[in-house]
Amino acid sequence: MKKILPLLTLTACTLLSQAQSDRFAYTITDQQSGGSNWHFLRRIDLTGGFVTQPLYEGLNNQRPIFQAGSGKATLSSDAPFQSGVAAMALDPRTNRLFFTPMQIDQLRYIDLNNWKTYYVSGTPLANNRTATTDAGAMVTRMTIGNDGYGYALTNDARHLIRFTTGGLPVIEDLGSLVDDAANNGQSVHLSCTSFGGDMIADDKGNLYLMTSAQYIFRINIATKVATHLGTIKGLPAGFSINGMAVTDKNQILVTSAVQPGYFLIDAANWTAAAWPVKETSWNGSDLANGNVLRSQANTANAKPETPQLLETGKGSMSIYPNPILNNQFQLRLRDLIPGGYQLEITDMLGRQVMNQAVQISLENSTMPVVLPKGQTQGLYLIKLSGTESRQSYQQKFLIQ
Repeated sequence: MKKILPLLTLTACTLLSQAQSDRFAYTITDQQSGGSNWHFLRRIDLTGGFVTQPLYEGLNNQRPIFQAGSGKATLSSDAPFQSGVAAMALDPRTNRLFFTPMQIDQLRYIDLNNWKTYYVSGTPLANNRTATTDAGAMVTRMTIGNDGYGYALTNDARHLIRFTTGGLPVIEDLGSLVDDAANNGQSVHLSCTSFGGDMIADDKGNLYLMTSAQYIFRINIATKVATHLGTIKGLPAGFSINGMAVTDKNQILVTSAVQPGYFLIDAANWTAAAWPVKETSWNGSDLANGNVLRSQANTANAKPETPQLLETGKGSMSIYPNPILNNQFQLRLRDLIPGGYQLEITDMLGRQVMNQAVQISLENSTMPVVLPKGQTQGLYLIKLSGTESRQSYQQKFLIQ
């Protein structure tokens, strides 16, 4: 037992397009620099390199915890970060920080609006452990996909888990990853090279896994095929990757559970360079923020994506509520030119959900929209284009 647990703490894990890229990341550390008790949540300022004092102490079992869904408050003998945490993911839409303890098969989250802690009871996260110390079955990689779902991966990559992030999370086991035929024997299931590490998401429906041993895999969520892309160049020998987060400049920040210091990785060539921080440099078991890796079409020099894009003219369009419930919402229109418009809604694969002509008679108005029944959870895009004017607007929204 004492020989196994330190090895398990070397594993780690951790995104969703939004109005402005996060310029921070959360990290899990020890109370002391250089330690390996992963119970303290801090925040890193990505613009100035500052690391905060602990914001949350995860071994406090006197803190009330709440049952997700019912909101019932209770006390638990299991502290939130009991046995250490090496998998967390930040959902920027709900402002929830999801995590799971390494030896407790349960999805949990911190509501960052009020710092209350919620346990998702009734449904295990991985539901496949034969023992709490089964390293292969432990979840040490977690992130939020560009589709709005949370994703978690066991060390052995036999279980890719998807969960919803709003309301009471719904957990679904998608099954095992499949090695790309082009991997030439470098399997995502190998314990010596592919355990541990962390995941991030991109804007094209992929996850990126960097293992503790510095191996890189691209995971297609739809097919579950894992493609080996190589290894990281420029990291110190023995640097165990345990946390990943995307910066606002579209670089990948990584941290190690066994060495202090941070490195920035360029995804164009998978090369790392040291990133200095002010004062103490912490080793940590994980990183998480709300950014996704932008594709080459959206380079680091591109302007941040905005939820409301005005093509021409003046005015604004907003959605309430967002995320939406019961397949209906309100469009709030301000300073639009009255006249005819075309309203189009598509999912993130470009499939059309709705397309209809609308007439707007007032500059400031509210328009109810009811979606066709049977829409699945996920991100959608609404476009409002003037047929008589050159005004055009678009915005993403989420169905929960």
